[in-house]
Amino acid sequence: MTLRFLTRFSFCCIFALGSAIAAEPTLTEVLKSTPKTANAVMHLDLVSLRKLTFGTPMEMDLPSRLDRIRIAADLDLGRLQPNWEIGYGTMKQLPGSDVIADAMGGYVEKVGDRDVVWTPNQMYLVPLGDTILSVVRPSDRKFLTQWLRKDRNSTYDDVLLSASATPTDNLSVMIAVDVADVISSASILVHLADFQSLKGQDLKVAAKEISELLSVKLEVAQDSLSKSRVTLRFSNQPTVLSSVAKDFFGELLQRRGSSLGDLAAWNVKMDTASKSIVFNGPIVPATLDDVLGLFTVQRQTATIEHHAQQPKDSTQAASPSSIAENTKEYFKKVINIAHRVRDYSASNTGERAQWNGNMASRIDEFPTLNIDPEMVEFGAEVAKSLRNNMMSMQLTNIAVGAQAVANNAGAGGFSTATGFGTRAGMASGFASNYGYGSGGGFSDPNSISSYYMAAQSQGNSSFKQLMGQIDQAIADMRRRMTEKYGIQF
Repeated sequence: MTLRFLTRFSFCCIFALGSAIAAEPTLTEVLKSTPKTANAVMHLDLVSLRKLTFGTPMEMDLPSRLDRIRIAADLDLGRLQPNWEIGYGTMKQLPGSDVIADAMGGYVEKVGDRDVVWTPNQMYLVPLGDTILSVVRPSDRKFLTQWLRKDRNSTYDDVLLSASATPTDNLSVMIAVDVADVISSASILVHLADFQSLKGQDLKVAAKEISELLSVKLEVAQDSLSKSRVTLRFSNQPTVLSSVAKDFFGELLQRRGSSLGDLAAWNVKMDTASKSIVFNGPIVPATLDDVLGLFTVQRQTATIEHHAQQPKDSTQAASPSSIAENTKEYFKKVINIAHRVRDYSASNTGERAQWNGNMASRIDEFPTLNIDPEMVEFGAEVAKSLRNNMMSMQLTNIAVGAQAVANNAGAGGFSTATGFGTRAGMASGFASNYGYGSGGGFSDPNSISSYYMAAQSQGNSSFKQLMGQIDQAIADMRRRMTEKYGIQF
């Protein structure tokens, strides 16, 4: 069973503890430090995760100097984007505030009695000592001030407090999302009728049980990706869902446009004490990469890590050899992104479009200090091409969906207008207005597939053309940079 739906609950990132600290705070302490109520937390142990993903494209993206990340966030479950994020990350060593501000095009200011760094990419950075970096996002000064002053208006029930108290000593990843009171049984009941996994079951009971879902939690062990767990906790003991859990959630993920891993390799059991359905099985680096791609902290910390290795004196120019090596590393990162775009296993063009957009954002966040301007422009053009391809596929899917509706093609349990691009997963799927497809009647079971196939064909064609253009651009840039610097790119 893939964890992409869970991962989509993983969101962007953050960090923080309002004052200098002698010891790292627990995830519960991070959660309780928030001025407003969060609905998601994450713990990430980069030391073990680098070992688990060694040699993979994901491992290449993990900064070598970042040890741990802990986050609390308010996630918009409809958009699957954070309204705000707070947390902290530990590094080997942080550069000074002035160095960070200069490198990231921001400035240092006083908030209360603390130096903070404002950055143009909508976040505040707060160095705490020599090793801990706090991040508050977005750059809402009032929100930052409330956090630094320890103004606490947040209240939490047992759902997230329990999840944040999960022992993490043996975990490389722990992500938990509070989805209590998000799902309406009445709104989802009509969409359950055509689920093959629910044939012969009491659909009203199934809808009620789904609406009683309290939280979703992902855990990945430190020593093996095969030891992964997804826990769905309910307010009451589920009966219908417990008997069909594997088939139902597998079918649900498929309908939401998520790729499935080896579903047969996962086992399911009921934990009656916690009123939970628990899935255990292997997770692959590509899936984890998809999950963590929603976060920004490790990537932003990598940028700061890069700047920390640059000359501390802003008047000291980087040497030509240093620029050449920095440029070569940047080029390798862009090529890595191109490989990940090509190798990504998407079940539909909407999923591929979203991935291309995510990869474009990663290029945008690469460090550009002391890198050849021509190479920086090259990276920007690759990101722009990926983003344009994303928009092209999404517009094609919308247009085909509209055409299907106009011609009364019907949508039944799947809507071309929304299904192609939605990878949000279970909670957001139930919570969103369009559910599994708001198209209504199902007048022609063959007609809808023809519209779907047309959209997929157009999207796949534009994607192949894109990759051909990127491959040619990479070859041209490699030749120019090799000639310019006299080293092999």
